[in-house]
Amino acid sequence: MAKEKLKADEKFEQVEFSLFDAIEACDRKDYSYYDKLTPEQKKKFHPYVMLTFLSSVKANKALQEFHVLSVNEIANKYAFNEVISKHPKLQFLMLCASTLGKGKQYHQWIPSLRPKVTKLQEPATKKEISEYYSKLYPKTDASLINELAEEYVKQHKRKVYLAQQFPNLKIEDIEVLNDLVTDEEIEKYERDLGN
Repeated sequence: MAKEKLKADEKFEQVEFSLFDAIEACDRKDYSYYDKLTPEQKKKFHPYVMLTFLSSVKANKALQEFHVLSVNEIANKYAFNEVISKHPKLQFLMLCASTLGKGKQYHQWIPSLRPKVTKLQEPATKKEISEYYSKLYPKTDASLINELAEEYVKQHKRKVYLAQQFPNLKIEDIEVLNDLVTDEEIEKYERDLGN
């Protein structure tokens, strides 16, 4: 069966891509939404941003867990591999398939840290980590947030040091090395270098 072409008046009139309309279309499981986009709108489609929004929903715990697991299993695992990343329509269909299809949900943005912090190019500050955790877990006690932020900053400082000492290692390898190496071994390494 040949796919019929959409008439020009059935396509969206606006030139700008509306992220929130696309998210709502996924919530409704509107698989034809992507076909209705103009070529200019299709160029502005970014699956990563949609994936981040769709994985977080403000609802009961069961629905939150469903969204995280479903978006991860159906879309996140495969959407960015070298073959599928060349097919934005398929990425959109995967995002649609990952939702319940019960209509519009309230999706909140999950904040991220500065790129230089995540790439281990600069150490994180306690203030920015506390703010980050406070946004992620708004109902959590401030003293617990501070405790978590202190530990994160301590571990992150070690990772930044290791990344500077071993610039050819990938971030994943730095994470493993951080788990394997003790503070005493780092101090001994520095002494052996003459620092």
